[in-house]
Amino acid sequence: MTSLPVSLAIPSPPTSNYSHTTGSSRRLSQTITDIVSVATPTDRSRSSSSPPSPIKVEQGPNKLSISFDGGSQIIVRPNRIVRGVVTLNNIKPIHATQIRIRFRAEEVATAKVREYGLDTKIERIDQVVTTHFDASTKVWGTEPSAYLMTPWEVIEPGEHQFPFALKFPNVNFPPSSDDPVGFYIHYIWSAHVDGPSFNPGIRSKEYIMPYRPIICAPPNKEWTYSQTTYNDRRVPIAQVSAVMPRPAFCPDETVNMFLQVDCIPTDLIVSSVNYTLNKCTIGQLQLQRGLARRTKSRKILQGSLAVSGNAGAVKIPVNFHIPTRLVSPSFQSRHLSVYYELAFDILFTNHGVLLKSTTYGSECTIPIGITNLPHNHMLHIPSLTSVQSYLQSKESPIFFDPFLDEPPNQSTIPSELWGPLTAALTTPPITSPPNYFSLSDLPPQFIQKDREEKVMFTSRLIRPGMAPELGDPITVVSESKDYEW
Repeated sequence: MTSLPVSLAIPSPPTSNYSHTTGSSRRLSQTITDIVSVATPTDRSRSSSSPPSPIKVEQGPNKLSISFDGGSQIIVRPNRIVRGVVTLNNIKPIHATQIRIRFRAEEVATAKVREYGLDTKIERIDQVVTTHFDASTKVWGTEPSAYLMTPWEVIEPGEHQFPFALKFPNVNFPPSSDDPVGFYIHYIWSAHVDGPSFNPGIRSKEYIMPYRPIICAPPNKEWTYSQTTYNDRRVPIAQVSAVMPRPAFCPDETVNMFLQVDCIPTDLIVSSVNYTLNKCTIGQLQLQRGLARRTKSRKILQGSLAVSGNAGAVKIPVNFHIPTRLVSPSFQSRHLSVYYELAFDILFTNHGVLLKSTTYGSECTIPIGITNLPHNHMLHIPSLTSVQSYLQSKESPIFFDPFLDEPPNQSTIPSELWGPLTAALTTPPITSPPNYFSLSDLPPQFIQKDREEKVMFTSRLIRPGMAPELGDPITVVSESKDYEW
């Protein structure tokens, strides 16, 4: 490996040990606690496993890649530190000004709508890309300046590694999502080699890393949901009540509830009951003509309940285990809304006429909340009660020296004083003559930067049938101008 003049050194490889406990709720809390806790230098390791979810990008003979501590199993959460290495393999010399690591969050809403003209109908694709944050730092080279062109150096052939470390703020952003079609939220890593004097450089693949906010369930309190079901002729046939032990549940937990069905016609009995846990996703985009909306419902689990003999009234115990796969917390963002519902398909039979029976079907839907932390485990997570929403907080992920356990503490200095303090540190003394080439260089990790959210809108016309990956054209609700949920 060829040595380079780097500004950050590679930490020594370590091992990490996580404690495991039994019990689904305790195991869930222990997992989140281990995730948000900061590892000591002797507990850090460099994993050689493949990084998470790479997106293929064409590259030349020189290759740039990123590897993360924890490999493909890593999940970003509030207050978590992510470490890794940027690796450059070049077979010939490269002229470069710096090598950067970049981490950004994008929420994309894409709608294919149909326009009607005088002679023909034309489809249009509208897209809004919201960048919630875009953080980057150099791992090699010279820090760019507003008044001085950045010099460049030659990187000799070989394999070169540059470590990095990033801490995610104690802020809840929307979780990663890929539903419905055309709508997604991704947290993306990439590495860049900047060429000399703004010449083209090298860019790595994009690495999509899953993100999960920490959302705690409300206090345990039994509640009852009641609903009247109807047949096809809109005639009421039953009163259905569901007794839930608490409002919200976590993945890897068991739901124990009761379903009470009371038939309204006296000649009906309950013959069978099936249930389905659905994950419902709504994506919406505000256009000039109205609101374009696309929905998707995904079955998480389903089953049937044993129904004993009854005379039109039955109380059935319902027990099922919530899986961890495909289950993320309920949330709402700018363009996406994710919620869960428990649907019961109830079948009634009429035995009033001799040797003849009539079957009626009805469905009852019950809202159910999904979080990722039980309420009684709130105290197990450090700084949980100080978590902020991204809608109010201006904090952004921050890169820092990988030699450090965590970024330098800035909480003791109010944010409104960072501007005057930075100016004082970078301004020469009053007694000195002005010299623009002798300003002190403040390390970027000590400068407080507010998060800036960027929104980009694009639109293009296409022929009918193009872009099949976006599905059928969306019908625009022309009367709806209300963008909020």
